[in-house]
This record gives sequence, C-alpha cells and structure tokens, in this order.
Amino acid sequence: MRKSPKTPCDFRIANSVFSLLLVVALLLPAAFGQANNSHQTMAGEFTRPAYVPLDRSEEDWSVLKDPELPTDPWDPLKYVALRKAPGWYLTLAGEERSFYELYRNYNWGAGPQDGNGYYLNRFLGSVDFHLGSSTRFFLELKSGLEFGRTGGPRPVQDEDKLDINQLFIEFQPQLHRDRPRASLKIGRQDLQYGEGTLLDVRDLNVRQSFDGIKLILRPKDWQVDLFAMRPALSSPGLFDDYPDHTQTLWGVYGETSKHLFGFIRQLDAYYLDLDRKVAQFAQGSGRDQRHTVGSLIHGGKGNFSYVGEVDLQFGKFGRGNILAWKYDQDLSYSFSHLKFRPVPRLLFAISSGDKNPGNPDLQTFYPLFPKGLYYGFIDDSGSLNAIVLHGKIALQISKKVSLAPDIFFFWRQRTTDGLYSHPGVLLRSGLASQKKYVGALQDIAITWTVDHHTTVQLLGAYYEAGAFLRETSPPGRNTAYISGKVIYRF
Repeated sequence: MRKSPKTPCDFRIANSVFSLLLVVALLLPAAFGQANNSHQTMAGEFTRPAYVPLDRSEEDWSVLKDPELPTDPWDPLKYVALRKAPGWYLTLAGEERSFYELYRNYNWGAGPQDGNGYYLNRFLGSVDFHLGSSTRFFLELKSGLEFGRTGGPRPVQDEDKLDINQLFIEFQPQLHRDRPRASLKIGRQDLQYGEGTLLDVRDLNVRQSFDGIKLILRPKDWQVDLFAMRPALSSPGLFDDYPDHTQTLWGVYGETSKHLFGFIRQLDAYYLDLDRKVAQFAQGSGRDQRHTVGSLIHGGKGNFSYVGEVDLQFGKFGRGNILAWKYDQDLSYSFSHLKFRPVPRLLFAISSGDKNPGNPDLQTFYPLFPKGLYYGFIDDSGSLNAIVLHGKIALQISKKVSLAPDIFFFWRQRTTDGLYSHPGVLLRSGLASQKKYVGALQDIAITWTVDHHTTVQLLGAYYEAGAFLRETSPPGRNTAYISGKVIYRF
C-alpha cells in the first residue's frame, strides 16, 4: 500500500522533537561530567590528554594506565587493558554534532529555497587497538544525516547514513627518544596538513577520507610524510563509499619547528601531485594533471603572529598547460593585557584565474581537497580566481564564552574567469560581466565551551551581493544565514 506523503508540518514537528531530544541527551552527560570534575583537583601536575577534533586517531591516552590518576566519567573507555603486557590496550572515542541551519536566498537566490531551515546530525565513533609498541589498528565509523531540507541533501557534504571514515593498520619500529623514527599506515585515513587550504578532512556533516598508504619519517628535527592515495567517494547509503578511481593523489609533506632563523616558528614544505581524469573549469572540461609546490610559514615575536603560504601549480589540462599560483597571509596581534583579550587579525589572499577561455592553457588555481568552509561559515565562493581581504577580531568575553565578528571582501582576480565554490565547483560563468567585485560577507560566532566535552556555537552571517553577482544570471540577491550547533565529544 502506498504511503501518504509527509507534509512540511510533519517535518517541522519531527525535527523539533528530534532536536530537543538530542540537546537534552548531550547536555545531561556534560552536566554529570562537570560534577565529576570537582575531584580532579587531586591531579597535581597531571595534564589530561586533549581531544583532537579533526583526527581522533592522533590522540594518546596511554597515560591513563595509572589507575591512581583522577578520572573523568569517560576515562574507563580511554584505556582498556587487553592483556598485562605493556602497550596492549584499546581506546574508545565518539562525537555527536547537532546542527540547525537557515538560509535566506541560499546561493544568492538561485535554485530551490528553504524558508524553515533544516537539521544536520553527525555521529563519529572510533576504536583504537594498540597491540604492543609496534602495531595498532584504528577503526572509525561515521554517520551524517539530513532532515527537512528543501531539495534534499546537498551532494557529498550533507548525508552519508553509515560508512567507514577511517580503517587502517599502522606499523612502527621501537621508540627512539620517546617517539618512533618511522611508521607506516595502510588503509582508509584522514589527511590534514597546515591550514587546511590544500589537504583537509572537510569538516562538514560528511567528512573526506582517503584510501592508500602513508609513510611517516622523522629524521632529526623533521617529520616527513610520503603518501599515495585515492579520495573515498561519499555516497548517501550504507557502507557504499568506495575509492574514486578517477582521481589519484600522491605527495611529500615535511614540517619542522627546530633550528629556524629569525621570527620563523614553524616551516612546512610540500610537493603534491593530483591527477583528475575529468575536471571542469570555465573554459571547459578535460583531464587535469596538476603539480603543486609550496611552503607554509608560521612566525611571530611576542604577541605578534604571522602565517604565510605560497603555492605554485603546473602541469597539463586537456591539450594545454597549467601555470597557476596562490598567496595568502594572516597577521595578528594579541592584546592579552586588555579586557576581553582582543586579538585583531588581518588576512589577505590572492589566487590566479584563467587569462583567456579561448586558449587551451589554464591559469586557474585549484585547491585540491581543502576545508569545507574556508571563508566564513556559509557555503559560497572559494579560493579559485579570487582576491580576498578579511578582517577579524576575537574577544574572550569570559572564561568559557568567546565572540568573533569578522568581514570579508571578495573580487575576481581575472574577469576572463568564472566564480567557483571553495571545493572548485564552477558557480557562475565570468563572461556575462566584466565586474571584478563579487561581494562582502559579515559574520559573527558566539562560542560557549561548556566543558571539555561540550561546545555550543551560534553563528550568523550576511552576504551583500556585489556588482558581478547582480549582473550575472540569475541576478544575485543578498544572503542571510543563522545556525546553531552543539558538539559533544568523549
């Protein structure tokens, strides 16, 4: 018998009840966790391991093998002895994220609109088996669900009912001065480097994973990663994420924070090779074989900090050649002696666009596998063919509450190229307008760190469409956005 279709009212009621239950389920354990924290003053000099939100496989809970240390309610799951021999234990971890989003004029008014908003929920759960000092096995499952969005979930980023986020085995020789000289990871794993501009876990409702092999070398003061990977295709069903055989990624990424000169605190250097059998740009589609050489510098002195990144890309696109580039920098100063400890920041980024769509050569910069949201909190323009000026100030209102308003201004670097999303999807052709100015985005984030398990965040944004968006089809409208997010980790 055919089921009667659900009405929008049914969705709103179901989502409201579901959201309320999630919030209650999250905040109650947080409250119990706070109550138990009162006896942690016995810890003395003991420092608890920190959660690593972007990659839980990087956490090390071996310190909890000492039963005399004060405990968090979840600590019995952090060190579960498998046998009496040293180094044989497992760690369980998890994360739940509830997320409500509401857009007015999503995608500047193009396509279906949703006046009621929608809910996104993400679950991550992992088990980390340590089989002595030289072998470990890591498994992480993910579930991304979408409720009530007009037009359904956005491809790739909103829904993946249940699948494997990471599944790898790692081998490493005996420790040398408290760390292994080398290790080898085989299987599905995360890649997250630098500022996330080129390789990142894409921390949206559905994350990005990679299948392949990674060798980690630690010669003297460096860490050097060599890897060969295929991205895992995110599909919405059950255990249906498979390697994308149309893309191949390999590279070398090195970083050091030792024996550097001047104000440099950390230096990253890398070479990345991405081969895509099918790629789409404003000038057309074709095979994209792209090499990226770059460097990232973290520097500073006293309260002043600097981050700078420069990338050069070359290779082949179709029957033409690739020559593209990007530069970005982030300047900040911490007024730690003032009330609210303000940290103003000024960021600037520029990336190359294509000079002539009629010429087979391509100058459009491509960011490989970047952060899901890089400029602000909304799904809009990205770092291809872009000039971006960004101002921000971070304020610590109290011990647990922070406030961060900021503003972005966007231009096209070349009027002969189009407008792209940050993952590199062509949003609008550039041929219908000669205007460079794309628009301005103002947003604000209020973050409440309830405890080391629970974070609550309220976000708001307003994107004022510029001349380019207004002159292209359909005419761009100003976009407004609000969202609320609750994250619980253990």
